[in-house]
Amino acid sequence: MKFYDWKNHEDRSQTDGYSRGVAVGEKMMMAHVQLDEGAITAPHAHAHEEIIYVVSGRWQVTVGDQVFVLEANQSLVVPPNVEHSSLALAETLAVVATNYRPEWRENSDFWLHYNTDNHLWAV
Repeated sequence: MKFYDWKNHEDRSQTDGYSRGVAVGEKMMMAHVQLDEGAITAPHAHAHEEIIYVVSGRWQVTVGDQVFVLEANQSLVVPPNVEHSSLALAETLAVVATNYRPEWRENSDFWLHYNTDNHLWAV
């Protein structure tokens, strides 16, 4: 058994505008995600289903060709192997549940998360 206190959790991964703490079980995990307004998750797909629950804020999630704007007390199931991306429309707190994914624990997917205000794109 493990106990997580998100107020004092020191093992959070920090990326530009994106902070994630993870609770890890044997076969599943949950991420406690804090997003600054403007934080982006780049388009990607993986073999794992995800369930997103927004606690507060506004999080725009694009799944395939559908766009959803999630607000407090709303959830979205992202199917496996479907490209998805996101944009925080306001400061957001969310919980994301999935089966075990080492990249979340290791933060090896850090390159997916950034804030557009801090990046310049070549034209």
